[in-house]
Amino acid sequence: MKISKEEFEKIANLSALKFDIDNNDKLIDDLGRILSRFQSLQKIDTTNVSPTAHVTNLVNSLREDKDSQILNKKDVLSNAKEINMQQVKIPRVFDNE
Repeated sequence: MKISKEEFEKIANLSALKFDIDNNDKLIDDLGRILSRFQSLQKIDTTNVSPTAHVTNLVNSLREDKDSQILNKKDVLSNAKEINMQQVKIPRVFDNE
């Protein structure tokens, strides 16, 4: 598929991309070849092919939620290195705060 310089510049403008002026001819040719490959995909008959959202047929691969015993506050705090106001104190994550 042949693309004009005007079309290329419009696409570049719409995508907010800037290109080196000396390299535009090669980029225009490359983009034309890429679009030609996509055009060839349009020739494939997909009449009996249902659309997919995932590459696998898995519907729900997550584990089932199960009730389990929840630790009480005393047990949780007993394993903490440092406690502040009945909460687990952790090292600072960001130094600039």
